[in-house]
Amino acid sequence: MRIVIVDDDRLCTEFLKDSIKEILGDDTEITTYTDSIKARDSVGKRPKPDIIFLDIEMPGVSGIEIAKCCKEKMPDVHIVFVTSTDEHALTAWQLHVDDYLLKPAGTTELRRIIEHIRRLDRGTNTDSKLKIRCFGKFEVFYNDVPLKFKRSKAKELLAYLIAARGAGITSGELCGVFWDDAIDLIRKKTYIRQYTEALREALRGCGCEDVLIRERNSYAIDVSKVDCDYYRFLNDGSGSTVTYMGEFMTQYDWAEEIEAQLSNYKQNSHGRQIPRANGEIIR
Repeated sequence: MRIVIVDDDRLCTEFLKDSIKEILGDDTEITTYTDSIKARDSVGKRPKPDIIFLDIEMPGVSGIEIAKCCKEKMPDVHIVFVTSTDEHALTAWQLHVDDYLLKPAGTTELRRIIEHIRRLDRGTNTDSKLKIRCFGKFEVFYNDVPLKFKRSKAKELLAYLIAARGAGITSGELCGVFWDDAIDLIRKKTYIRQYTEALREALRGCGCEDVLIRERNSYAIDVSKVDCDYYRFLNDGSGSTVTYMGEFMTQYDWAEEIEAQLSNYKQNSHGRQIPRANGEIIR
């Protein structure tokens, strides 16, 4: 495997290089650059790397500009941004980079990223879907293994978007879900961005990042890319293939209204008006 590391901090560059060798072995070909301009001008002229690890904020040329240049020359190259802050996460997603690693880069997280990229190259994620369980407690599975979230609010964010069934939810609406008051909304919207990044990181780890859709100031779920008991129940009409036992996302208070509507729906299949999480009604 050919690896390129671009970071103006020599210590960070060497640390990342040693960590990659620890994971992949000494036979891995690793080229490092601390000069961003030299990196931009040289990467496309050498044999194509498998992965490029890019710092974002560097003197001369930013990692974002280098990423754009590399994608133009090598559209299928894997790019991982490595930076000390998450403020450029949205730009990273828009450039379709493969991952986003916060400094200091731990070996566990680095190993996850490398394995994720290997899976992409093998094409093992193309037909896989997240399995979502809404009846009872809300749970998420990939290959029958529970998905891990670094933040519990990231999991709740996914639950709320799943309950919205593809409807766009604004950060302001999410603030109303997670907090009862309207005090310090600017800070709370910052938390929402952090929860969203944690959610995207969890999805990215299993190659399902495209499940989450972001448009301007709203978030949604691509419902075609998940296997959800709630969706199957509604699509079946009478719930013939999915049994609803009276519990819906029981760990979240905001889900009680949907739970009540589901109970009415089960008793009377003619009156099917199930609200999305944001209050919209689907007949």
